[in-house]
Amino acid sequence: MLIPTLKNSSRRCSERGAALITTLMLSALLLTAGGTLILTTSMSATNTVDAAAEMQAYYGAEAGLQAALNVMRGGTLPSPLFVANPAGGVAPENKIDFTKALTNATSNLAGDPTTAGFPKRLSRWLPYNYRPTGVTYNDRVAISPGYNQYLGTAYDVQLSDPDNTNLAVAKPVRIIVKSTGYGPRGARKSLSMMLHANGLNIDVPAALVIRGHDDASTTLTIDLGNSASKTYSGLDNAGLQATRPALAISGHDVATVQAAYASKPGSLTNPKFNVLDLPNDAAPAGTTKVPTPWFLQTADNARAFLAQAETLANSCAAPGSPCPKRGTVLNSLNGTAGTAAAPQFTIVKGNCQLDSGAGLLIVEGTMKFNGPGPNFNGLILVLGGGQLLKQGGGNRDIYGAIMLARFGATGGFLDPTFEYLGGGGASNLQYDSRNILDALVMPGALVLGVAEKSPTAGP
Repeated sequence: MLIPTLKNSSRRCSERGAALITTLMLSALLLTAGGTLILTTSMSATNTVDAAAEMQAYYGAEAGLQAALNVMRGGTLPSPLFVANPAGGVAPENKIDFTKALTNATSNLAGDPTTAGFPKRLSRWLPYNYRPTGVTYNDRVAISPGYNQYLGTAYDVQLSDPDNTNLAVAKPVRIIVKSTGYGPRGARKSLSMMLHANGLNIDVPAALVIRGHDDASTTLTIDLGNSASKTYSGLDNAGLQATRPALAISGHDVATVQAAYASKPGSLTNPKFNVLDLPNDAAPAGTTKVPTPWFLQTADNARAFLAQAETLANSCAAPGSPCPKRGTVLNSLNGTAGTAAAPQFTIVKGNCQLDSGAGLLIVEGTMKFNGPGPNFNGLILVLGGGQLLKQGGGNRDIYGAIMLARFGATGGFLDPTFEYLGGGGASNLQYDSRNILDALVMPGALVLGVAEKSPTAGP
């Protein structure tokens, strides 16, 4: 073994401490990497907690929408009740509708603030149960037991009318429901939902709508009456909407309809007719198209519509049900279908001979008017048998609209029949938006869409 000489040792004097410096540098790198790992882990944990809080707030907002929808579909009674319910039923005063929902006195509890601009929030219909410090009323519905502003989940809802309807003279058609969900750590999410009062999604483009044959050549059978005293008008009798055409028809039926009213000047107001927008039945040159209601676009849609309507009518058939109007499903009818004071949702699966009525009447067989009357306020749909026959004299007024289509259990649309025959007396079919809206307000408010909104700041 060689012993290093003093000369060799002196050469390495300048290298003393290199190992220490190297060790310190490596330690610094390890500490930096370790600190970064700790920071990343801490941030990931914080982000996880925040994400969970945001998700709970989102679920709270969803719960608010579902609760409001349940109220608007008649699944909840007000608390306290406006009046005592009859045995086994629900008083009309305790049934929700869009007007009540958008009126502070019927939407909110009496203890809510009455200052101008305080929101309609369904506090008389939803179990608001949490009151923050310094607030004089319960301002949200706590979902989690022991909820507070820093722990658990809650929601509140606010209602608004996008159409700014004058509730003194008209019924609202749409409502926007804004639901704010509250989660832990101050998390908030806001969802908005638009509801429509027309549960069956029925559009009415004219006073008289006749859907023609699918082959775009076979024409309908039509007789508008034997004198100019039989009138058809798209001028809104309620004075709330723009004038509609008197008739809406299929494109290939234009010449037939023109011939039907040519000898009766003044029987149809202007515009006398528009053409339904159908893909395989073009509108003739010089005519104007109007949108075709969804259930008149295809016969399959029409059959699906009848099935939906029957389900809805049956759900409202029980006396005292919370539906806006009573539903009735009959095999045939010879008489009345509702009254102006109590419009009715009536489905007749066979033939109907109508005396008078109000509301929504759907006839799947042949519809007949005999003798004087009927006076009817609302919407009549003759779908399936597709025949409407009037015989005999006498005066009658129908304020609303009639829609007609013929089809069977399978296949497409066939040629319909509309005949207002014989006798003296005046008959008037006039579009009336208020009566139509009354007819179309159904249980099962239709959800038009849901969107996420940025929540407003607050506690």
